[in-house]
Amino acid sequence: MFVALYAVTWFPIGQLAALGGRKPLPCIDRAGLSASLVSCAPHRNYVAPQLFDVIASLSADVAQRYPGGKTRALDASFPFFDGVPLPPHLSHDDGEKVDLAFHYTRGGEPAPGALASPIGYWRFEQPREGEPLPCGTRSQGWRWNMEWFAPFTSRDLVLDDERTRHVLRWLASTGAQRGVGKVFVEPHLAERLNASGDVIRFQGCRAARHDDHIHVQLR
Repeated sequence: MFVALYAVTWFPIGQLAALGGRKPLPCIDRAGLSASLVSCAPHRNYVAPQLFDVIASLSADVAQRYPGGKTRALDASFPFFDGVPLPPHLSHDDGEKVDLAFHYTRGGEPAPGALASPIGYWRFEQPREGEPLPCGTRSQGWRWNMEWFAPFTSRDLVLDDERTRHVLRWLASTGAQRGVGKVFVEPHLAERLNASGDVIRFQGCRAARHDDHIHVQLR
């Protein structure tokens, strides 16, 4: 049913989006890259061509370095018009931002393409003792804890430090050379994964948390 409905709406929307300079991230795995169905169904998977090329290159690099590795995109932008908000995101309104899922293991083995929740968000990697906490322990602004959502997350998945580190370092080096301007991830994860660079940033205490996904945007 999803495939049929999406096919009916994809062609006209995809064609019109192309005229406006946006491309859909693939909803069905293409060379190790796919967007989540929750993002694809309401057409929240559109990006500028430059960002498409960056994410496709990242995906190809991951698949080459880790055979069978998958890159999962989450929310990006709607197909049309700059300035159209993508709730609940504050800045996904121009095709130049996309969220990426972390990489995970299950039972000590890589779990390619696995998402830690049905929507890909809100399975937070909590800070460990001694790791930086720039916002303290209080929820502020959009920094939801979403504790009620915990039963819907996949607790058998464990963050794949090596592959997630590789993604962050690729974005901070090759990605930055290709136009990536900011990569948001929580400071405790950047420190834990030993990932740094001019583009790796903390988004501030009133924006959404980024210890459940990686936010990537162009300059």
